[in-house]
Amino acid sequence: MLNSMMERRVKKDDGGYDLYLEIPEKEYLNIYEDVNDEAATNILKLFLGYHRDDGRPDSIKIKHDKANHSINIYAFLNYEDNTHTDEYYTPHQYLSITSKKLK
Repeated sequence: MLNSMMERRVKKDDGGYDLYLEIPEKEYLNIYEDVNDEAATNILKLFLGYHRDDGRPDSIKIKHDKANHSINIYAFLNYEDNTHTDEYYTPHQYLSITSKKLK
């Protein structure tokens, strides 16, 4: 799923970025049952870790665009003080509480 996301960033005057992620609906629904804030936060952590990005997400929003068959995640990425964040370790997908396969 991480390789099929479309990413767009808009630099803000305060040094942060508005991040927009667009995920194909089919790929999202293969992993998650619902479109919710917990899933959006999990996806952002995975995405940022995958790209070794030290941005700290804030103001996270998620929307299901049924007309375009996509899931859209919006967040503000804060890079204040430019300090390194701890690495986020992800369990195998079968251990994830949000995975359909366990339900």
